[in-house]
Formats: sequence, C-alpha cells, structure tokens
Amino acid sequence: MKLLTTSPIKEACPLGRWLIVLLLFSVACQSSAEEARIVKVGLTHGKNHSFTQALERFAEELEQRTEGRYDIRIYHSAQLGGEKEMQEMLAIGSLDISLSGVLNTYESMFAVLELPYLYHDRDHVLRVNQSSVMEGLSASLEGQGIRLFGFYENGFRHISNSKKPIESPSDLEGLLIRTPENPAQIATIRSLGAIPTPMSFSELYTALMQEVVDGQENPLQNIWYGRIYEAQPYIAKTYHIYNSVYILASVRFWQMLPEQDRAIFEQAIDSSSQWQLSYMAELNQSLEEKMKAAGIQFTEPDLIEFEQATLPAYEELYEQLGPSARNIVETIKSMKQ
Repeated sequence: MKLLTTSPIKEACPLGRWLIVLLLFSVACQSSAEEARIVKVGLTHGKNHSFTQALERFAEELEQRTEGRYDIRIYHSAQLGGEKEMQEMLAIGSLDISLSGVLNTYESMFAVLELPYLYHDRDHVLRVNQSSVMEGLSASLEGQGIRLFGFYENGFRHISNSKKPIESPSDLEGLLIRTPENPAQIATIRSLGAIPTPMSFSELYTALMQEVVDGQENPLQNIWYGRIYEAQPYIAKTYHIYNSVYILASVRFWQMLPEQDRAIFEQAIDSSSQWQLSYMAELNQSLEEKMKAAGIQFTEPDLIEFEQATLPAYEELYEQLGPSARNIVETIKSMKQ
C-alpha cells in the first residue's frame, strides 16, 4: 500500500514504473483470489428452527474445512421468498442452496413419498432415502437445474385446528385445512372429509390468524417455531404423513465447485443431517410439553382408524401418476423389514 503514496514512483525510469505496476497488479490479483466465495442459502423456517441450526453447523464445518474459501450466508424466515420461489432461483442459478419439502413441481413422483402411513419408523425412512428409489427420483432433477444432495427430518405430521378436539376422521368433516402444494397431502386431507386448502408455509400464520382456514397439518417443530399454536388450540397426534426436507443445490453453482470441494460440501451436509436427526428424536416430547403448558389440548386418535380412512388417497394418486407410482409404493413398503 505504501507504493501508492511514495513520491519515488514519479522519478523511476519507465522500466521501473512497469515493474511497480505489475507488482501492484499481482498483489491485487492475490487479494482477489483470497476473497471467500459467498454461498447463499435460503429457507422459509425461522432462526431457531432445527433446519436453521443444522445449516449453521454445516456452514461452520465447511468454512473450517475449506480454510475460509467459502462464506455461507443463511437467509432464514422466507427472506428470499417461499419454497417455490427459491426453487426457481436455484434452477436459474441466482440462489446456491435451499431447503424444500415440495419437489413434485419438478418431478411429479416425489408426491408418492408423502402418502399417508407409508413409513413404519425413522429407520424405514433412512433406508428409503438411501435407496435406488431416491436415486432415480433425484436424478430427474439435474436436467432442471437442481441437485438433491442431502436430507433433514421434517417429521411426522399432525393436524391442528381452531374449532374442536379431533378424535376421529368424522370430526374433520367440512373443516378448511391448509396443506402444502402437494397432491398426496391434498388427497390425504380430502380422504379424511376435510377441505384441503393449499398454500405456502410462509403464508400460513397470517391465514390462521385471519381465520382464512380452520386448521393445518405439520410436524410439532413447525407448529411451535412457526407460532401456529397461537391460533390453534387443538392438536390431534395423527402421525398421518412423514416427510423429509430436501437439501438442494443449484446445478450451476455445483458445477462451479472444484471436485474436492464438492466432497467437502457433501460431507458437511451429511454431518449436519446426522446431528439434526439425533436432535429431532428428542425434540418432539419437549415441544409437546411446552405447548401443553401454553394451553394447547392434545388428542391421540385411533391411528388404525385414520389409516383406513386415508386409503383412498393412494388410489387418487395412482390415478394421477399412473402405474409407476404404485410400483414405487410397493418398493418402499417392502423396505419396512
């Protein structure tokens, strides 16, 4: 920096001046090369949500292992828009990484993974996520600019509402229930006699407070961290759908990464996923206790009754998606063990 302010530059010979210019250019290039590559990560959930906490762990590990070559910027609470908007940003390369629970817009067969009572337990889910079924579904995303490279647990979904306790499917008759924009979840709520009302999660809290809908269905962590319980005094523990959240990268961003850094990204995401899955195993009980302390009434309906009531959702989806959907379901069910 002193070279920019000392007077001997003016008195140097032409060769000397060129050497100084080259030196300055070299220093500038070195400084530029050492600047961290900013990586933008977007999600709709809040700062304290387990997804955000897991991403913070991913960022810390990745920045450490790459010696600061990457600067991970996490935009939580839908700062960059809803899931659909962020998926579009990934596809065109204006966002690097995002989380989504809804991928059927890009590959319709992803909806099959959200069918009711499809999974036996978390181990069953892990086997499916690591199977050829998931490999085949995720491969179809690449040509659309999106790469799936990890999973977090969203969890088992439960139904909340502002009208009454839910003890059986008949109690849901005629209620307006918000669902994600996913045909399997829409079909599930319809099979229970309620009226599905698809909308983005980022719009849900306002819709509940303004009584646009009577209820919704989500895992307990979303009900708590999204403050949904503030407008929903009744929660039925229906466990009707388990869903993962998909960790997605822009193909354009991914292709720009050196091969050795891609491996580090995958390892850091996998490490954060293992932490999040372990964390989730203990979180639900504490959240239920907190909501009970806040005055929320929980019911525990007969799950067999609910499972039987939701069987029409399978046929509805098979009709929409064809025989391949049935084949995927049969393969998944065969992994229960």
